[in-house]
Amino acid sequence: MLHLKIPPPVIFVLSAASMFALSDFEVKLAMWRLISSTALWAVASVIALASIWSFLQAKTTVNPHHPHKSSTLIVAGIFCYSRNPMYLSLVALLLGWSCLLSGYWNLLPIVGFIAYIHYFQIKPEEEVLANKFGKEYRDYIKKVRRWL
Repeated sequence: MLHLKIPPPVIFVLSAASMFALSDFEVKLAMWRLISSTALWAVASVIALASIWSFLQAKTTVNPHHPHKSSTLIVAGIFCYSRNPMYLSLVALLLGWSCLLSGYWNLLPIVGFIAYIHYFQIKPEEEVLANKFGKEYRDYIKKVRRWL
């Protein structure tokens, strides 16, 4: 059973807002910060687009509320490297945002985001997928890490 209380995009936005608050609402636009954040956002975009493309090709659901509606277990493409590339891309976006903010405290919401997604989204999703796809899914998780 999926124990999702708050959807991942909402947790993402709350995390980003918390990061901004923890940085005293200060954005620093030094060149190294801009380059670092742009690089992380580019990586996040590639990961997210590759993930969405895989879902579209497989003609299966991308909706995190309904993993039981998955019609296919995706194990190719970006899913050869991470079982959760969509969530990985959100973490990369938050890391890019953190590069533009002052202070190190703004990293704490990223830890909170990862913990929330891990326990309230990924673990329940894995339960559903294991029940639905059985041995095929168990073999897949032996080969591919959860995050990276």
